[in-house]
Amino acid sequence: MMRVAITFLSLLFVAGTVRAQTEALLPVATTAGYGFVTPEGETAIAPRFERVLAFSEGRAAARLDGQWGFIDTTGHWVVPPQYEQVFAYQNGYARVRKDGRWGFVDREGREVVGPAYEAVQDFAYGLAPVTVIQKMLGVMRRTRWGFINARGEMVIPPQFTRALAFSEGLAAVEVGTQTLMVTTGRKWGFIDTTGQWVIPPRFTSARNFSEGLALVREGNRTLFIDRAGKPVFEVPYRQVYSFSEGRARVSDGTAWGFIDRTGELVIPLRFEQALDFSEGLAAVRVEGRWGYIDREGNLIIPPRFEQAHAFQHGVALVVENGRLLYIDRGGRVRWQSPSP
Repeated sequence: MMRVAITFLSLLFVAGTVRAQTEALLPVATTAGYGFVTPEGETAIAPRFERVLAFSEGRAAARLDGQWGFIDTTGHWVVPPQYEQVFAYQNGYARVRKDGRWGFVDREGREVVGPAYEAVQDFAYGLAPVTVIQKMLGVMRRTRWGFINARGEMVIPPQFTRALAFSEGLAAVEVGTQTLMVTTGRKWGFIDTTGQWVIPPRFTSARNFSEGLALVREGNRTLFIDRAGKPVFEVPYRQVYSFSEGRARVSDGTAWGFIDRTGELVIPLRFEQALDFSEGLAAVRVEGRWGYIDREGNLIIPPRFEQAHAFQHGVALVVENGRLLYIDRGGRVRWQSPSP
């Protein structure tokens, strides 16, 4: 098994970028630089980079000489290092920044949308939210969000004060009226890929749909709504997250638990902290230590870690006694850093 010296905070940051579509190669940091190992701990891509992000859709962002590009699973450059900042691939495209502006590259490394926007979000359903600066009274500026296609054409005109990427066919967007430097009447609703309102704007806040439900705030009520905009149930908790694998984590401000899709508290509020379910397990903290529970709330991996992250591809990054470990679903160590 490969043994390397880990840059602690850097690797935790990298691990936080792992998503469900990543390949089963794990980022590690060594005295020679960043590289990747297999879930069995064997070297897959020799460490030689200044920084990396996790693999997504067969590509991983890597930095060399201060510039970011993308490599494939063999470690070869697909997009040569040339960008100031990048994000992982989502739905075939990656966000890239050059000279302070954002654009997109495809998986073959083609710059399909040149860096032209102050802010962008990921492509989904063939569309990506981007910002457009508009002038008011010939002097003042305001920012509006619209949606472009992969050719860079503006498909949904810039008209929203804020916008999220599409999820499950709908996008949460905010509208409001800007007078001088103040925007009033802010309300969130949901549009389809043609830009038509499916759920008219009436919410003070909204998150995108996940597993058929969207978390919104309407007046003093926190609700989950369906795709028709109808309330499914109200949530009487101070903190609420979207659904993941049929469970949503909630907190009364002191402890965390999980509700099901009916709003019933199926895992009581007994944890100091909790993460979303991923691959059937959720990380939870008990008496200052992290472990993992199943969807019924049973402790599958006892709490013994100082830090823990979600499972992806059968492994999770944790910290035990100051050492970074990748563990499997049985809690067995698949890879570990040297003793601190």
